[in-house]
Amino acid sequence: MDDIGPLSIHFQQLTYLREVERAGTFTEAARRLHVSQPALSQSLAELERRVGLPLFEARGRRRELTEVGREAVRFASEVLGRTSEFQEWVASYREGGAGTLTVGMIDAASLYALPGAVREFREQHPEVRLQLIVDTSGTLVDRLRRYELDLAFVVGPAPDEFEATEVGREPLFIYSPADDERNPEDAEWVLYPTYSHTRAQIDEGLARLGVVPRVTLESHNPQVLRQMVELGFGWSVLPPAVAGDGGRLRQGRQVAVRTLLGLRRRGAAPDPRAEAFLGAATRSAL
Repeated sequence: MDDIGPLSIHFQQLTYLREVERAGTFTEAARRLHVSQPALSQSLAELERRVGLPLFEARGRRRELTEVGREAVRFASEVLGRTSEFQEWVASYREGGAGTLTVGMIDAASLYALPGAVREFREQHPEVRLQLIVDTSGTLVDRLRRYELDLAFVVGPAPDEFEATEVGREPLFIYSPADDERNPEDAEWVLYPTYSHTRAQIDEGLARLGVVPRVTLESHNPQVLRQMVELGFGWSVLPPAVAGDGGRLRQGRQVAVRTLLGLRRRGAAPDPRAEAFLGAATRSAL
């Protein structure tokens, strides 16, 4: 048996074939397609040659589709239909109404800073698949650099290789158990991990107050830190949105102000989806 290589078929040939089947004759199909009948006949003859089997057979003065021809028409209809769908998808994608948007955000953004942005984006772009990834600022920056994210919300400052949009700022205060009367210098501390951007700002702020914290627990999840303070495990530095005002924590001095930034790769192609989410974030964040 001869080895048959891949067919080389043009969309124009598939369009001509489908229109002949719909119109019933070559003459009417050529008229509908605004081409000459010889040009249409020549194109379909070339398609038939490439297939290697007859697509039409003569019945009197008419040419009827063979079994192969009918299968070719079914294939043409499917391909051309999917092509139309793809064109519509591309148009929607170009306008920000299709595809996948992968957004990275730190814990604070996912817990209380940006839920409104997520809700607004999903309501206004229901056809876009929104994928959210929660991690530390450093990890999110690395993933954005590796093209694994389209957009990332991190604690500033940001590397110069990214375009940064300030989304909001939040103060960070010392919090202790409500019944703990010790001085900050004598307390144990539960803080963000040493390698995090937030921890660097906290350490600088505490140093200005003359405090070198004895850290007994580290977590990048602010809710965990809050719970440890409630349990009397130590003091912490938290944003008020996390600490709340339930009375079980006592607020002390302000230590720092951290900035939440939305990052995109500098020079990245315009993406209406990312721009829409970033716009929603600036409206709903801190």
